[in-house]
Amino acid sequence: MSKSAVRAQRFVMGTLLLIAMILLNVGYDWGKYIVYFIIFMLYLSAFTGFCPSDAVFEKLFGKRQST
Repeated sequence: MSKSAVRAQRFVMGTLLLIAMILLNVGYDWGKYIVYFIIFMLYLSAFTGFCPSDAVFEKLFGKRQST
């Protein structure tokens, strides 16, 4: 992935975690499912080497150019 794709992916992941934490703190218990989803996707990526968000962000930002 390109550097900008990695940065965008981290920004989206951080934003989703922030939203989940806000939802949990204001009393919406379903915010925990956002956290569970992110954890599941991180483990999926670790064990299979495939992360769907990598594919999405590569399409949006282009693949990293080898130097």
